[in-house]
Amino acid sequence: MTADADLTAAFEVLGQKWTGIILHTLATRPARYGELSTAIARISTKMLADRLRELVGAGLVTRTQLPPGPAAYTLTADGRALLPALEQIRSWSRQRTHTPCYTATKATPMSARPLPEATFARTVVGSGPGLALAHGAGSSIAGTYGPILDGLAARHTVVGVDYPGSGGTPRSATPLSLDDLADQLVTAAVAEGLETFAVSGYSLGGPVAIRAAARHPERVIALVLTATFPHRDNRLVLALPIWRKLAESGDRELLAEYLTMMALGADALEAMPDEQLQQAIACTAAGVAEGTPEHAELTPRTDVRDDLPGIQAPTLVISTTQDWFTSTRLHRQLADTIPHAQLAEIATGHLPMVERPEEWRQLITDFLKRQSA
Repeated sequence: MTADADLTAAFEVLGQKWTGIILHTLATRPARYGELSTAIARISTKMLADRLRELVGAGLVTRTQLPPGPAAYTLTADGRALLPALEQIRSWSRQRTHTPCYTATKATPMSARPLPEATFARTVVGSGPGLALAHGAGSSIAGTYGPILDGLAARHTVVGVDYPGSGGTPRSATPLSLDDLADQLVTAAVAEGLETFAVSGYSLGGPVAIRAAARHPERVIALVLTATFPHRDNRLVLALPIWRKLAESGDRELLAEYLTMMALGADALEAMPDEQLQQAIACTAAGVAEGTPEHAELTPRTDVRDDLPGIQAPTLVISTTQDWFTSTRLHRQLADTIPHAQLAEIATGHLPMVERPEEWRQLITDFLKRQSA
């Protein structure tokens, strides 16, 4: 007996888990990554990204990038030639007398994920292409983006939501969910008439923006990620519990001293005379969000590494090179893992809106302008 060479060659591709399902799902029409992820409910984001790369390499699927939207995947002639065989396998599966040892999850249609009712307070300014804003933990839209908001609104319809316990949104009695924050941001943008939009995420807002792009890829057409992280590293493991305990203590001045020390870059911190330093601490204390303990509790639970390979929206990662909260190592990890992401640097600590607001705004608006050109 000799194994058939042609079948061997075919099953080197088709024998991989999920390969046949992806091909059969694409039989209906071309689809974006997020649509496939929704349609094939049980596949992980990393597995889907790996299988799509393999199918493109095997010449069974093509990937077409049509800026500024996500890429679309389409069956090639060779891919379509497999459909009759897949239908035969499907028919065989239906007629089997042996019951499978698992219960298959019914695939959901390739359609937009349902959106929740809008419950977060939101800021809406400007006109033009859509730009949704995700702010940092312990802050608000005004606290994070206030110094550059007018500049962003000069070219964009800007929509931002305040997380529970910040801005005009009441505190939450239950732990926060990254999915909920992402969905509320998308809901707010859609409620303001934006069918598609870019998302800018700062610090904790970075994972919120990434999750929004992963859950709603048909809407998010570009990402800007500043001073942020895909998961907690050892520095965050050490810094976040201190921040949370100080927030829960109610001692705003002590919390503000800690945040001022950690958040400002070395150049900005050392350039401050004593009087200005005390003013900065007082300003920080006054701006601490009531929901900071809940924000601080969510941050170490946040991990979006599985989302990164499947992000199809053009992405700019802005690395704050003097950052003592989120390290440049984490910034580079984002840029290296998100497909085709660009990396830019700004010589600030964790607060570019304080240290170099105009330079930060320029990086954001220039990137978004290139995406719409």
